[in-house]
Amino acid sequence: MKLKNLQKLDQNIIKTLADHKGIDRAVKGRILAQSLNIDFRTLQGRIEYLHKQGCAIGSIDNGYFIPVNEDERRAGIIKKQRTGIAINNAVNGYILAELDWIDQLFEED
Repeated sequence: MKLKNLQKLDQNIIKTLADHKGIDRAVKGRILAQSLNIDFRTLQGRIEYLHKQGCAIGSIDNGYFIPVNEDERRAGIIKKQRTGIAINNAVNGYILAELDWIDQLFEED
């Protein structure tokens, strides 16, 4: 993959993140989105796409960064894994919930 083969927005995301190499230079997602004149959800979607293209873009509570070593890569992976577990738990709860759960909560004993 070459930078020139990516969409202009993806190129701009990567160029901006090039200034945020290292976990200590992470940039908040909302700040990054604002600097690119896009909304936060668009940024998240484009970064997800870039992950699929083989771009190691880490994210932690402090924001997005380009990992420079395996410890930083691992920190970004752990954050994603925890998010995935939380989403999986929410989906399982939703699947198992009774459709009349709200009525059950308000029932008098």
